[in-house]
Amino acid sequence: MARNEFRFVVDGVDLDDASRVRIAGEIQKAGLNALHIVNAKLVDPVTVGHANLTLRPEWYGLWILSGDSALTLGREINDLGFYNKL
Repeated sequence: MARNEFRFVVDGVDLDDASRVRIAGEIQKAGLNALHIVNAKLVDPVTVGHANLTLRPEWYGLWILSGDSALTLGREINDLGFYNKL
């Protein structure tokens, strides 16, 4: 399974938390739109992400999991009662 990672880095600009959250949301939307534009074939996709700086700053962003990794994570989430595969 291939993994592709894209980053957007801003250096030398001071941003407050609200600005970082807003930018992260816009980047997430742009990334999802880019997947749509290239007609990416996702198999049972699971999207994981947030912009909560105090919860887990290292998770700041959005992950799109597809195929086996999505099914594995989906089953684990389902065990918690949050996911229901149709």
